[in-house]
Amino acid sequence: MPVQAAQWTEFLSCPICYNEFDENVHKPISLGCSHTVCKTCLNKLHRKACPFDQTAINTDIDVLPVNFALLQLVGAQVPDHQSIKLSNLGENKHYEVAKKCVEDLALYLKPLSGGKGVASLNQSALSRPMQRKLVTLVNCQLVEEEGRVRAMRAARSLGERTVTELILQHQNPQQLSANLWAAVRARGCQFLGPGRIDHYLVCLTGCQGRIPISRDWLR
Repeated sequence: MPVQAAQWTEFLSCPICYNEFDENVHKPISLGCSHTVCKTCLNKLHRKACPFDQTAINTDIDVLPVNFALLQLVGAQVPDHQSIKLSNLGENKHYEVAKKCVEDLALYLKPLSGGKGVASLNQSALSRPMQRKLVTLVNCQLVEEEGRVRAMRAARSLGERTVTELILQHQNPQQLSANLWAAVRARGCQFLGPGRIDHYLVCLTGCQGRIPISRDWLR
């Protein structure tokens, strides 16, 4: 029976044993399904599958890399290099670049690092939606194909949210509303109610070359 996943704000501790991640006993290991569990708990699993959604673990647990992006947030000692063998040299190079990018982005969560593996949401310059999307990206595993696909989706969602907030930050409310209705009327959508104004403003303002950005990006 699947285990209930922890709250997303508890990303600095193992959701099974509840111990804060560290570089010795409770090393964070992210799975292809983007759930992260300490290595000790993974080795105790009765079957080789994620305890939360039952996704099969296709890579040997000892081969799966430690999530250094999370370790650096708990103040643990992070080595400069971790040996990972992928199918070819090109993949190894891309893996190292992507891994470094995720680790650098994870530092924006540093002010959230609180005690007992629980994040303090009031100390970050990032909005709550951006915090959540960044946590999703940091928990992606880049060795397996499924993990890389999830990482791409998470990175795109984070990028779209960043553009959204930049647009909202650099336009005053009056101009924002005027831009919305001008765009809506130009597309023959006068039936929109006021409750959808902000949602469609961002979607329509984000259009470039008549290609709209995903409508799900404001979640």
